[in-house]
Amino acid sequence: MVIYTNKVYENKKGYLYIPVIWREEFNIHCGLEIGIDCYHDSILVIDKSLKREYKQIISNKGYLTIPYALRQKLISNTFQIIIEQKDERIILAPK
Repeated sequence: MVIYTNKVYENKKGYLYIPVIWREEFNIHCGLEIGIDCYHDSILVIDKSLKREYKQIISNKGYLTIPYALRQKLISNTFQIIIEQKDERIILAPK
């Protein structure tokens, strides 16, 4: 199932808060390394795959920092947050 949330990610801030409900469902916890990929300089895919180009650690409050080098590549500054439950990943798509 794909969930189109009413939440947005602002690229200027550089971090994404992953709510508890998603962290629990996807078994994401503090200290876990998460993979991030960028497609067409506009779509970010975030999941537990460590085969992704960028890797970051989840903070104790559920924050994930988007690497500066990756943020510089992005064409858009505002992204819609989409949840793909089946694949246990978060998609950030330009709004």
